Amino acid sequence: MIQAQTRGQVLEGVQQYGLAPGARKMIDAEEQAAQLAMETGIYAVWRSSKGGDCTRIGPSARCFCNHSYAEHFFVSPKAPYPICKACSCRAFAFVPSRPEEVGEWWLPRRKGFNVHTWRAKCRCGHGHDEHDPNARRCRCGCSMFQSNFACLVCDLKWEDHETVFETATERLMAGKPVGEDFRPLADDAAVRDLVFPGEHGAAAVDSFAPNRYLSTVVRRPYASWRPTAGGQWRTSR
Repeated sequence: MIQAQTRGQVLEGVQQYGLAPGARKMIDAEEQAAQLAMETGIYAVWRSSKGGDCTRIGPSARCFCNHSYAEHFFVSPKAPYPICKACSCRAFAFVPSRPEEVGEWWLPRRKGFNVHTWRAKCRCGHGHDEHDPNARRCRCGCSMFQSNFACLVCDLKWEDHETVFETATERLMAGKPVGEDFRPLADDAAVRDLVFPGEHGAAAVDSFAPNRYLSTVVRRPYASWRPTAGGQWRTSR
């Protein structure tokens, strides 16, 4: 398969063929995440250890516990991260929910493949949802989830990322985009206009009802917290 190598080829491909179904799902989720960030003032991203934001996190984003971001909430104004309403998960931690997000774009094209049952896997061979949502251990005996995949954006492993919740002020201080500039493809109007034509606006975020505890404190990433031998939690900062 011939892959587009230049911006011109990308533009031509989008004009002629549009986006692949998986790419459409991914870019719509990112647009929805940007809309949510602007409405709530909390910017949720999946950030690599190199400092780059690899994914915008929106209502439908999947947590390690296998529940969506919309199923998590902040328990207090000073809570560093949202916990899950549906299980014992103590902190939302983003995981890819589609094979295209880890570079396995061919899987959805296989006959009989069900994207809804696909799970990001550990090197032990089991999905993230077969690991404890807090301790990250698997019933097979592996002591910690270690991804057998790499991020499509930065090519780093899952464990080389952290889930971050921050305000617009904090992002501006760090030199990161906010507001309309946070939308996907905001830096290339020509491509964005093709991907998001007038009739294809941002997806509604009405299904996401964050509670009132959205303070201005930094939402520290879950990756900064580790379970102790006794099962308690402590910061590694």
